[in-house]
Amino acid sequence: MMMVPVIIYWGAVLVLAIWLIWNVGFSLKYLANGERGNLWAFMLLNVFALIAGLLVVWAYGDNGFLNWALATSSSKINQTGWLTINNWINVVLIIVQFFLGRVRAPQTTK
Repeated sequence: MMMVPVIIYWGAVLVLAIWLIWNVGFSLKYLANGERGNLWAFMLLNVFALIAGLLVVWAYGDNGFLNWALATSSSKINQTGWLTINNWINVVLIIVQFFLGRVRAPQTTK
């Protein structure tokens, strides 16, 4: 029964890493094209990805959640540093996309 939590953990790490690569690629594309407003949409999606990453870190921590949720004999799975790095990169991206995604309102003629 120990294999299911490990598969779920590494699946989450892989999905969050792929999202990060996808996000950076499209953010650079939108920035190069001058479509800065789209960065705010990615910023919002990054907030959700960060919440998901933090939930995975919490769920696989030493708090008994795995024993309760998956009925596994282990109460803790050894976590990798990649998820922590991914979460910090998401924090930086959220801040950068917030500031770079601002679009000035067009000036009206008088």
